[in-house]
Amino acid sequence: MCLAVPSKVISIDNDIAMIDVYGARKEVNIMLLPEPPQLGDFVLVHAGFAIQSIKAEAFKTGEIMHESSIAHSIIEIIDEQCAEQGCTTVDALTVRLGKATGVMPESLQFAFDALKEPTKAKNARLTIEIVPVGGTCNSCKKEFDEKEVPYVFACPHCGSNDFEITRGREMEISDMEMH
Repeated sequence: MCLAVPSKVISIDNDIAMIDVYGARKEVNIMLLPEPPQLGDFVLVHAGFAIQSIKAEAFKTGEIMHESSIAHSIIEIIDEQCAEQGCTTVDALTVRLGKATGVMPESLQFAFDALKEPTKAKNARLTIEIVPVGGTCNSCKKEFDEKEVPYVFACPHCGSNDFEITRGREMEISDMEMH
């Protein structure tokens, strides 16, 4: 199970944020977030990295668990799509999940199965496709894919730290079978 700790951002210096967790303070890297957090925002922290921004209300009420909140969002999207398309049920859906998201597929599957019962997705089969971390090195100009690791700190070809991550942060519904 993924242990992601909800934390409040109290200062930011480039890609490093100082967070507060019930009075304990620690520096974490925020480079994995799609958008930089603002002072006072809450983030989920795992292994020294902020991996997701969360709403302050979710933190304060204690309802936040990383994979559960993602599963809840997937079900909200399903409900919205069904309302727009006029469907009554969803039989299957595929989620593309980047390795660098920090989301554990087994935990997401468990959370989805637990939350789907009273919804239009109650009979839906969830397929999770894992997208490896990949990118292009600006030094040697080679592309790379790292299937086993969630983070890349140097180009696996030349060792340079001048590279751009282009894959591995995906979290999207790529296919949905609705009736």
